[in-house]
Amino acid sequence: MRLVLALLLPALLLTAGLIWSLERQASRTVERQLAATARTLALVVDARIGEQVATLNALAVSRALAEGDFVAFTEQAREALRGNGGWVAVIGDTDGARLADTHSSEAETRPPGISPAGLQTTSWAGERDGARISNLVWGEGARQTIIVAMKRVRLRDGRIVRLSVNLPARSFNRLLARQDLPPRWTATVLDADRRVVGRNRNAEAFLGRHATTDLLRALTAGPRGVLRSRTLDGIPVITAFDRIPGYGWSAVVAVPRDEALGADRETVILALIAGVLLLTIAVLLALRIGRQIARPVELVAEAASAWQAGRATDFPKQTSLAETDGLSRAFASALAAVRDRDERQKLLINELNHRVKNTLATVQAVAQHTRKGSNSVDAYHAALEGRVIALSRAHELLTRSAWDGAELGELARETLTAFVGPRLTIAGPPCRVEPTDALNLALLLYELATNAAKHGALSTGQGQVRLTWRTEGEVTRVTWKETGGPPVSSPSHNGFGSRLIARATRDLQPSSFDFAADGVACEFTLRSRRGE
Repeated sequence: MRLVLALLLPALLLTAGLIWSLERQASRTVERQLAATARTLALVVDARIGEQVATLNALAVSRALAEGDFVAFTEQAREALRGNGGWVAVIGDTDGARLADTHSSEAETRPPGISPAGLQTTSWAGERDGARISNLVWGEGARQTIIVAMKRVRLRDGRIVRLSVNLPARSFNRLLARQDLPPRWTATVLDADRRVVGRNRNAEAFLGRHATTDLLRALTAGPRGVLRSRTLDGIPVITAFDRIPGYGWSAVVAVPRDEALGADRETVILALIAGVLLLTIAVLLALRIGRQIARPVELVAEAASAWQAGRATDFPKQTSLAETDGLSRAFASALAAVRDRDERQKLLINELNHRVKNTLATVQAVAQHTRKGSNSVDAYHAALEGRVIALSRAHELLTRSAWDGAELGELARETLTAFVGPRLTIAGPPCRVEPTDALNLALLLYELATNAAKHGALSTGQGQVRLTWRTEGEVTRVTWKETGGPPVSSPSHNGFGSRLIARATRDLQPSSFDFAADGVACEFTLRSRRGE
């Protein structure tokens, strides 16, 4: 008996040590895997919030909003949020008046986001790119829990409004569900108040609930970590969390302990039952299995760590384990999504900056040259206002088409709105003109109509003006013809209007300009596309 014990005791001690070693190794591997997954989810959630903030900042510089045209701004906001799942609201900063919203549910009776009184008591998580990000809050009008990205905007008339992009909390449930996590894993998004914003499992039952006590303690202790705890529905799990800087939200990932550690324990139990003879085989088999599990997970963890450190990396496409294959695909998909969203955001910001700079430069040039040719403040104001309005209407048409050109007839009628009457004829086939030609044409038509009203055919009761065009292949010939007005001659003073006409016609070549005895006649050429 003693000999048997002497032989079995070392084997049992070795087995116990092996159990401890395998469990510790498996635990560390799972912890690294969970930590990498939590970091990935934190980046995905941050990218989602970043999309809302980018949309908010883009809408904050809207011309329609600045001018208080809330009807046009509402349409712009709806277009910007198409397919986004959120909505935009504009509320007066002092009187709390609802000025605009894009939400259709009871939009006429109450704001779909937070009421002005609610904004005063809203718990704000922090800031991102100049916008305040809220914690989970109840949206009275929408009758659901929402997340708010908000900033104050000063209008041109001096009023200050609160512009907000409101996102339903349930959109985070869909975001987590798309991450392709293993079936029993639980992914959760917590706001800065440690309340559940989104969850991939049984989300509606736990929305708004605070995290468990042990997780709350861990979140208070540091921005990221791994611990053993229980989920809100009481399942023993290994949990990893990662906090998002700036506004203090956290991504939490949990895996049931029996799933994380069960396979290794079963292997060791079978080895104990088999005895000393089978123990050696079981130990060798367990070591082999441990290596087979550890290496694929380490490959994925190493790729995730490289990504987290900002180094270029590719997640392994195929390993020896289906589980790590799925996790690797989830990481690769999340990485691609983050890269695509970053690129789209950069393109949007660069395009916005480019167009704003060009527009400001054009308006500044028009303002400077108009001032030089004006002999009074009233004359300067009238001339500048007309030119800027003509330019803004062309910009509005181009914005509607995402800067894919403008329909010539619509552009002409919008530009010449102030001169429309029975003595002005606008006629021609449907065609679209390029953005640059559209801007030049808007300024040119406005200057021609202004000169006709002051000195030409529109200055008398009998004069007529015909604006017509015809398509010839990929170009359109536009003709301006005045008849029945007073005799005209080439101006002796070359003012800004004349220089503007000359500059525009040079850009619309070939062109002609004639001060005929019966009225001004000119023709110029546009690049065009037939129809719509």
